[in-house]
Amino acid sequence: MGKLIFAIVLFTAGVALFQVLNRMAASAAEHGRMERAARFLGVGARLALAVGVVVPVLVVLFSTLVVVPAGHVGVAVLFGQVRPTPLPEGLNFVNPLVDVVKISVQVHKHSGKYDAASSDLQAVHVDMVLNYRLLPEKAPEVYQKIGTNYASVIIDPAAQEVLKANTATHVASEILLQRPKIKNEVQAALAAWLTKYGIEMKEVALANIRFDPAYERAIEAKQIEEQKAEQKRYELIQAQRQAEIVVAQAKGEAEALRVRGEGEASYNQKVAASLTATLIQQRYLEKWDGKLPQYTVGGSGTGVLLQLPAPGDARK
Repeated sequence: MGKLIFAIVLFTAGVALFQVLNRMAASAAEHGRMERAARFLGVGARLALAVGVVVPVLVVLFSTLVVVPAGHVGVAVLFGQVRPTPLPEGLNFVNPLVDVVKISVQVHKHSGKYDAASSDLQAVHVDMVLNYRLLPEKAPEVYQKIGTNYASVIIDPAAQEVLKANTATHVASEILLQRPKIKNEVQAALAAWLTKYGIEMKEVALANIRFDPAYERAIEAKQIEEQKAEQKRYELIQAQRQAEIVVAQAKGEAEALRVRGEGEASYNQKVAASLTATLIQQRYLEKWDGKLPQYTVGGSGTGVLLQLPAPGDARK
């Protein structure tokens, strides 16, 4: 619309200037001494008419061509009335009287700080990051009912209310422990809320969760005590395991000695049971070298050498 108004103004100005210059040229031509000025004024009049006609025509022609960049849609507005069908990206032919508003349908990032409360009335401060996009087919409706600043008008209040409703179902001590669950619940509820307004929620991230300083100090002190208690339990378990290892080693050594003693006793018992008189004599004969013991009777030099038993007795 603005370009068309500019073309009309330019056309009107060109025609008016042509008429003025043309009259001045005719007036100068009546005087024989001003022929040169009359020719100059005539050229200026024709030039003004050309500019006043050609330029507005070009402006009108180019107003019928609208290029919508990638990742955007065009919302056509004619005399304040929004057309329900958006213009796709690329080259579009439109009515030259139509104004085209280009709106992004790409994924955008929106960050905000929101305050809520837990079920035990502890203040919760959350830094939340939202990734969202405008649905292309909903762009004319959003522009008509909300405007181009729909992020601050719709997303911020929705995020605040959804977060409050969710944290109110958890005690403060659970919020940090159940952060993934709370994130998924907030994302699902926020997506359902924004869909009604033509906005698609892609992802929600709870960048930071904080409490009031006094409560944070209490949590930190509690965590320190729990860590100390856990360390004591760990040391006790290690000591018990070490004692069990020592007892097990002692039991193993005693069992080994018992088995060894039982083995030796069993062996000795079997050997003793197998030693008969005949076996003993046989073992003796196997070891004997065939020589009998000799003894001397009497004094030195005159003694009698005896061999026991006598050879005759041995044969008997």
